Amino acid sequence: MSLLEVQNVSIRFGGVDAVRGVSLAVEEQQLLGFIGPNGAGKTTMMRIIMGMVRPQQGSVEFRGKDITQWSVQHRVQLGLALAQQIVKPLHSLTLLDNVALAAGARHMRNPLQAFLNVDRSEARDQARNLLDFVGIGNVNNAFPSEVPLGFIKRMEVARALALEPGLLLLDEPLAGLNQTEARDLADLIASLVTPSRSVLLIEHNIGEVARICSEIYVQENGQRLMQDKAERVMASAALRQAYLGEHKA
Repeated sequence: MSLLEVQNVSIRFGGVDAVRGVSLAVEEQQLLGFIGPNGAGKTTMMRIIMGMVRPQQGSVEFRGKDITQWSVQHRVQLGLALAQQIVKPLHSLTLLDNVALAAGARHMRNPLQAFLNVDRSEARDQARNLLDFVGIGNVNNAFPSEVPLGFIKRMEVARALALEPGLLLLDEPLAGLNQTEARDLADLIASLVTPSRSVLLIEHNIGEVARICSEIYVQENGQRLMQDKAERVMASAALRQAYLGEHKA
């Protein structure tokens, strides 16, 4: 049994098929790359997995449970977490308290209530450790407006890790970073896989995906194109045609 199994999911927005009959699987202790051109429906798939939108067809199973109709909160409690492409930190809180707030979300439905009522020192200790882990512990008392984008991206990963997920979904974490920043963050992402945690990485930076992911899933025009070992995917004519715009002679 796979950790995550998405079976034949479809959803339409305004008469347009955003996702059509898509199936994918993530195994225990796996870093699965998820690539595809703009408009392929990648973020829509992430939102379906997290429960932000419900598919009109198909099912989502996680840890052997059918969670297709579950709320986002219930999915988080079961072990799903999402680090979003466009990070929206609470600008009135320090990086430390942004992560501590996420740690409190495990205890109550309302994370702010949790942050105010549970042992804040415990949540802050966890947040401090996570910020150290993602490499920005030296600025944990800074506010989001005071640090560069690369630090905000790492804080978003720390916030997701604070939920203690069994499967971490990362939506284009390397977007907006320079080559050095992207490579360093990709190395961090590779280190997130443990015996108790898998990672599903959506990313446009194909080079970094191929470097750190042993297996890659490809989606095009809302449909599954392939899921295979990274070297086979990168060598395939179908990928070059669909993703890079190359055509057969």
